Amino acid sequence: MSDLPGMLTQGETARLFPVLADTSREGRMASIFLSLLPTIPSLAETVLGTTGLRIGKRTQIETYTEIVLNDLSEVKNRPDGLIVVRSAKSTWTALVEAKIGKAELDADQVSRYLDAAKANRIDAVVTISNQFVARADVSPVTLPKAALKKAALFHWSWTWIKTQCDIIGHQKKVEDQEQVFLLQEFQRLLNHPTTGIERFTQMGPNWKDVVQAVSNQETLHRTSTEVEQTVSAWFQELRDMSLLLSSHVGQNVTVKVERALIGDSLARLKEGCKTLAEANMLTGSFVVPAAASDIEVCADLMRRSIIFSMKLKAPQDRKSTKARMNWLLRMLRDDDPRLAVRAHWPGRKPPTQKDVASLRLDPDAIDPDRSGATPHALEVLLIDVDAKRFAGRRTFIETLEACSRDFYDLVGQNLRAWQAPPPKPIRDTTAATVEADRDQEAGGD
Repeated sequence: MSDLPGMLTQGETARLFPVLADTSREGRMASIFLSLLPTIPSLAETVLGTTGLRIGKRTQIETYTEIVLNDLSEVKNRPDGLIVVRSAKSTWTALVEAKIGKAELDADQVSRYLDAAKANRIDAVVTISNQFVARADVSPVTLPKAALKKAALFHWSWTWIKTQCDIIGHQKKVEDQEQVFLLQEFQRLLNHPTTGIERFTQMGPNWKDVVQAVSNQETLHRTSTEVEQTVSAWFQELRDMSLLLSSHVGQNVTVKVERALIGDSLARLKEGCKTLAEANMLTGSFVVPAAASDIEVCADLMRRSIIFSMKLKAPQDRKSTKARMNWLLRMLRDDDPRLAVRAHWPGRKPPTQKDVASLRLDPDAIDPDRSGATPHALEVLLIDVDAKRFAGRRTFIETLEACSRDFYDLVGQNLRAWQAPPPKPIRDTTAATVEADRDQEAGGD
């Protein structure tokens, strides 16, 4: 081809119907996906936006597969594709490496592609697989910092791509009927079980042993392989669960990561291992657009329980505990037996907790000693306790994800944060007295 980008000696425009061997599932999926980026602007804007690019009406996108780079130090450096984004002032390019099914990215291969990107003045390397990460600029593979200076590195999971298609379709961002058709067909492909798109479905092989060790009151060591593998699996499940919730609500739900840990996957892993070893818990947090608060999730290994929760500031314009509880209970429409309310009190008084059904009958039951204090914060919890399913690698994930949807349906969509009412005008007593005198004089006349 005479119109290939300068860094290529060989390549084909990405095709919606690629002519490839039956064994080349990765090449097929990469070609189909890449062919849609120039065709469906909303998809390109969403996906490429994670790299920091802005896709405007005049932006030109070209995608290629079966590529051979000009500067190749090794024959085995054959990425699955190339993305070229041209705007009025600049051109951005990225190599694409895709994996499918249970195939995972290889750190050595990704490192070689970063070398190839640098040698060919390519801006980035994009990897796609069934592995989950918290953000697009975090890679599933661990590489030395020197390697990351050669080119930018981004990662998209196939499930994340599927979720973005779901959200685009739900929000009706695509109006052109041909584009709608293509998007729907791509969604159908991604949902088909033979495609090789996999969600996170089970914890690591050490899950049962870790749960049993906690039950036996054994000490977990934060640097042990089983603890690190468990926390790593938990982080992948958090990401998968955020995508599940995103599809459920039709908007992007994200995993909240502490500011100091953003972009530092190793530090985040160490912090997670510390929490598991010291507290016997796995924790996480989700940010849902316009929700009353973040959704917290905790897997308590000692109690073999899964807990979802949201915490609200108690309404300051309601002076009694009963009034504050009734304010909250009116927002909860269902008395699911798993639902409870936890009240947080001023001073040293510990939090108290009661199930929602009991509080319907007696809102003051949240304060058993009838201390007369009023809670400053109210927390709604969904607590699922099933020891047998908790210990199973697959059943734990199934229960966790079912609870995430249940919690949002029962609680998340219904809670509203309290806001102070606007101030009332101050009555001017002097003006009021003068006005009253005038009224009296007029009446006397």
